[in-house]
Amino acid sequence: MLVADAQTRRPGRPRAGGEDKRERILAEAIALFARKGYAATSVADIAAAAQISKAGLLHHFGSKEGLYSAVLEHRDAVDVLALESGSVWDLLEGFADLMDRNSRTPSMVGLYMAMAVDGTAADHPAHRWLVQHFENAVLTLERAFEQGKTVGIVHPDAPSLALARSVVAIADGIQLQWLCEDVPGGKPVRMGDQMRQLADLIQARWAT
Repeated sequence: MLVADAQTRRPGRPRAGGEDKRERILAEAIALFARKGYAATSVADIAAAAQISKAGLLHHFGSKEGLYSAVLEHRDAVDVLALESGSVWDLLEGFADLMDRNSRTPSMVGLYMAMAVDGTAADHPAHRWLVQHFENAVLTLERAFEQGKTVGIVHPDAPSLALARSVVAIADGIQLQWLCEDVPGGKPVRMGDQMRQLADLIQARWAT
C-alpha cells in the first residue's frame, strides 16, 4: 500500500526528479499524516519530504486542507479496488476485511473521522470529498443488494437503500468507538469482526 511504501526512502527509489511531482507529494503526505497526524504535519514538512518547494506543493494542491482531501480521495480509490467482489455478501466480507486493514493505521482512521466531522460545513475544503464519499459508498452497497435480488440471493423485499445507509453509518460508528476504546490489558476488538456480525444479521434476515 502507498502508505507503507512512502514512509522511508529506500535504496533504489527513484530520485525526486524522476517521479511525477503530484504523485510524489501525495505519497509523502500520506506517510506523514499517518505517522505524525494532521495537526503535527506542516506543509513545509511534506514539501521537504517530497523534495519540492512549498510554493510548488501549493501549486498542485492549493492548501494543506486541499492536500488532505486528495489523500482521502486516494484512500477511497484504493478502498474501491479492495472491495471489488462477486456478490453482496462477498462485498460485506470485503468491507470487514478493509476495516481490519484500516485498524493498522489508527492515525489515518482518526484523521478520517476528524475530516468527516469538519467536512459537514459547506465551506470546508473537505466538504466535496465527504459528500462524494458517502454517495459512492451508499450507492455501491445499494447496487450490490439490488444485483443480489436480480440473481436471487437477496429477498425481493429487502430495503436496499436503507440497508446500504445503515452499513455505512454503522461502519463509521464502529470506527469512532474503536478510536475511543481504552481497555488496559484487554484484548483489542477487531473492527472487522463487528462488521461481520452486522453482515451476519443482514444476511440472516434478507438472504434467500
